[in-house]
Amino acid sequence: MSLWASATTSESGRRADLLRDKQRIIRSFFKYTGKLPSEIESADVQSWLKALEEQGISAGTCYQHACLLSSFYSWAMRDPEIGQHVRRNPARLARPKAPKPYQTESVKALSDEEVAALVAAVKGRAQGGDVVGKRDYALLLLYLATGLRRQEAIGLRGKDVHLGGTLVLEYRAKGGDYRGREVREPQVKEALLDYLTASGRLYALKTDAPLWTRHDRAGRPGEALTSHCFVKNLKKYAREAGVEGFHLHRTRHTFARIVSEVTGDITATQNALDHQNRSTTRVYVQRIAVKKDLYSNEVSKRWGD
Repeated sequence: MSLWASATTSESGRRADLLRDKQRIIRSFFKYTGKLPSEIESADVQSWLKALEEQGISAGTCYQHACLLSSFYSWAMRDPEIGQHVRRNPARLARPKAPKPYQTESVKALSDEEVAALVAAVKGRAQGGDVVGKRDYALLLLYLATGLRRQEAIGLRGKDVHLGGTLVLEYRAKGGDYRGREVREPQVKEALLDYLTASGRLYALKTDAPLWTRHDRAGRPGEALTSHCFVKNLKKYAREAGVEGFHLHRTRHTFARIVSEVTGDITATQNALDHQNRSTTRVYVQRIAVKKDLYSNEVSKRWGD
């Protein structure tokens, strides 16, 4: 597996990260199936992709995972030794069509009413004194207030959080670069401190311990919260709030919608989303923003009373 990753990854400043991520994805597939590479069928790949979708993984990410698996099999078939055992590529037929960027249900921004309903549902559990509810409430507010990507927020460690006059986060952004982000909304800081206090984990600050941990699995104190576990909870809250088709990435798109509406500036929105290319932000905003009606009143004058 390491030979495949090395052979298919170009030299760059992020090569070490890419090698690690590619191997992690392929290992996760074989762990899921419990089979040897030569035993895999297309149905195994389809089952894995379906499981990823059920975890809230986006269609684009699932497609990328399928492409990596197909790349691994293509390489294995060409290898003189491994190719004697691996004679076909089960991922090629199982690979879904490449999704168009920002053209799926999961990219829809939440309406203001849906945001309020979802936050109220999670806040209700938090106010009941439940530690899981307090954690989910703090993390949801963080996602909504910052527009951070899935792993950027859930992967935070205690040392990444700085509590001064305002909350400041340090995190690894998409592309491998480190970023610092100020969060001025006091409710986010208050919810985070409430969670850490209730869970007896204030000590985690300034340490390498995970900021968010599981509290619903006996015998494993301090285990890092997974995005799968959090998304599962969020979907339950969303159903209670009457929010249909909820995906975690919709919090980022909601953030983008609001920033775009408030600023009306594509550059400001690009900076807030931490996009490297303005064209990405433009497509993003065009898909999620509601176009303002500037002309219907004028047009109506033409058809009379």
